[in-house]
Formats: sequence, C-alpha cells, structure tokens
Amino acid sequence: MNNRVDNVYNSITKKEVIKIFLIGGLIGVVFFLMCYGWQILDVTNDGWLLSGEDISQHYIGWKFYRASAWHFPIGQIDGILYPDTSCIVFSDSIPLFAIFFKLISPILPETFQYFGIWGFVSYILVGGLSALIIRKSTEKISLCVLGSGIFCLSPYIFHRMYVHTALAGHWILIAAIAIWIYKPYFSGFWKKLWAWGSLLVIASLVHIYFIPMVMIFMFGFCFQDLIENHGWKEDLAFAPITVAADLCVLYIVGAFGKSGDFLDDGLGKYSANLNSLFNSNNRCSLFKMLPLMEITQDEGFGYLGAGVLLLLGCTVGIWIVHILHQKKKENFRIKYAFSISVWIVLALSFILAWSPTITWGQNILLEIPYPEFVMKKLAIFRASGRFIWCVGYLIMTFCIMTVCQYIKQSVALLCMAAALILQRADMERMVAYKIFQTHRESQFQMMQSDMWEVLAQEKNI
Repeated sequence: MNNRVDNVYNSITKKEVIKIFLIGGLIGVVFFLMCYGWQILDVTNDGWLLSGEDISQHYIGWKFYRASAWHFPIGQIDGILYPDTSCIVFSDSIPLFAIFFKLISPILPETFQYFGIWGFVSYILVGGLSALIIRKSTEKISLCVLGSGIFCLSPYIFHRMYVHTALAGHWILIAAIAIWIYKPYFSGFWKKLWAWGSLLVIASLVHIYFIPMVMIFMFGFCFQDLIENHGWKEDLAFAPITVAADLCVLYIVGAFGKSGDFLDDGLGKYSANLNSLFNSNNRCSLFKMLPLMEITQDEGFGYLGAGVLLLLGCTVGIWIVHILHQKKKENFRIKYAFSISVWIVLALSFILAWSPTITWGQNILLEIPYPEFVMKKLAIFRASGRFIWCVGYLIMTFCIMTVCQYIKQSVALLCMAAALILQRADMERMVAYKIFQTHRESQFQMMQSDMWEVLAQEKNI
C-alpha cells in the first residue's frame, strides 16, 4: 500500500500536498472549536487551568519555569524542589512550547498560558497529516475530509487533552505513520535522517513516552527496507545517528539530571487489557464499559470508537473478497513487505501494551517472566498500556485507506460518512465533558489578607 505507483500516487504534487494539508488542518480547526471553544485560546485566560487537577500541575510547572533563571541544562526549574532544581521534562508542561515561550517571555503578558494554543495546533496537525495519509489512497478530496474528521474524533486525544495534556500530542504518531506511508518520498540517507531525526527530537520535547512509540514506527520503516533488500544499509547508519542526536537533545534539556528518575513502580498495573480496543470504559455513548483487572488499566484506554469499528468490519469483508478474487501471483516478499512490517509493529505494540501482566477483563491470563534487566528497561515506561495507541492508529489508518482504495467511490463516501456520524454520536459524552472542563473557572480559593504584604517584606521571592 505504501509503495504502490499508480495514477493516485503520481498525482500527489507538492502543490497538492499543501492543499490537502490545509484542508485537513481546517477540519482540525472546526473540530477543536466545536469541542473546546474560542475562550481557551485567550493566552491571558488561565482560570480553566486552575481546577486542582493534573492540568494545574502542568500550568504551574510552566509558571515556575518562566520565572526561573536560565541554567544549563536549559530545562531546569528553580523553586519547585527547593533548594534543588527540577526539569521541565518531568512537569508535563510540554517543553517544546515552554522553552520557546520562555525565550520570548519579556514580550509576553504577565499572565500567559499556551495550553489552548497547544490543543489548537495539535488538532490542525492531526487533521492535516491524516488528510495527507488518506490522500495516498484516493484522489477524492471529500474522502480525505471525512477521514480527517474521523482522526480528529479519536477517543485517545479526547482522553488526554487537558488532562495529561502533553500526551494528547498524537499528531506525532500520525506523523510517524505518514512518513512510513509516504516511504518513497523519504528514500535516501539524508531524507530518512531528517524525517525521523526531526520527529524523534520533537517527540522528546513533548513527552518522553512518544520516544519509543516513534521508534517502533521507525523500526517498521527500516524492517520493510530489509525485507525489500533495498536501503537497509543506509538504515544501519541513520538510525543510530538519529537516536544519538535525540539523546543529546534530552541532555541539553536536562532529562538526565539528578531531578530526573526514569525508573518507577507499577509496571503491569498500568498495562492495557485485552478488551481495550472495544472497551469504552464508560466514556462513550454507544458501547458499555467492559470489566478491567484494575482501575489503573485505564492508562491502556484503547477504544477505537463506534465509527472506526464500523470501518473495521467493512475492511475485514473487503480483504476477504480481495484475497479470494486475487488471481495474479506476484513476488510475495516485495508485494507484502509493508503488510509484513505492519503486522510486526502491531505485534510489538500489543506485547508492550499488554506486558508483563496479560489480562482479559478481571482475569489474569499470563505473567510474562521477563529477565530482571528487561524489567528495569520496561519500568522506564511503566504506563505500558499507552502503547495501545500505536495499535489504534495503525488500525484506523488501515481501515480508512482500505475503504477509500478498494471499493467504489460512491460506496466509500457512504461508508465514511456513516462512520463519521457514528463516531461523533459515540463521542458525545467525551465532547460534553471537554466543553465543561474548558469553560469552568478556577476552583482555587485565594486567601486574602493584608498580612501577606507584611510577611513578604525584605524577602526575596
């Protein structure tokens, strides 16, 4: 699917890429405003961030970082762990934005928040990048629009946006899939290095959990080269350089300082359940909640949404018909290199998401006896259930591209429109909660007293 050369492939010019990205980005804007509103784009409006929940921690991290003196590493924060410094990487304050806005802090208003901007930009990128992915399988712009809307209604983004806000940057995962889907455009050492290196560095400056997820997709990209016996020697060079560059960026930011502890307890408690792809966990309207082993398995929330599940059913039927009617025999290794690589990435993502305690509902099916050194490595990313996002976005991509590519356009339009409507109806509960969440005022109670001025005299704050 990603190395197919035909009229659709040949029609994708640079002008067309810009056009489709802008159309998809506009879809992202529409869905963002529909679900979150304009008011959070006011950079001086921080009342909705002071709810006392996780989003308040992220905002306070930015406030302390902005007020801190510059250090090296550049991500160090004064005051939070006095007398020691902490690091912006571990406050979930989106270092990519925090560092940029700290640089221009003198020209910013006294009260300034960028979390509304982050969500706005994230939806633009989700819409634009997903539209480009879909364009690879169809020339029909209306199908790109509908598919982009389905991506923008991903339950994963709604689950995280303005809760664990940095983790809502799922456009990073969609960008990784886009690089893989447009693999012919990224052939050659320097193009691979630029594409994957840039994305990995950006992922590091958003949230460290995106680092292994991007690397999983990069592995699939390289494994396809190996199967096709083309370009794999370049991969032996660009992949280590990419990882080394990313480690340098993390060092410059301060992720390896004394305030950064990557190891944590809870590996296995935060895994995904085997039912996660179909378990709405009482967040959506059309599917009931299925049992979990522990409430902590909510970290592995992987529900696809009713619209995507509809497309998944269509896709299974399409491929059964396609396989049964396929008569021409071709080189299996070359023709199916992409499919084989995708299945390997899916398997790897599933294993990481489920590990090391594999559960179905409230039952433990298997405990994987990893060696101790492997457990220590996995403990860096104890919320292993989050790797289910890689699975979900691959399924979403595969279903939409299959429907657009293998059936008549009129039928494809009907299927995609039905899926979008169904997905939106299913997401009603999550949308309503986000509207409430971003329209409420501060829940913090300010203690007013003239004594504060007295106590603060001759004190350095």
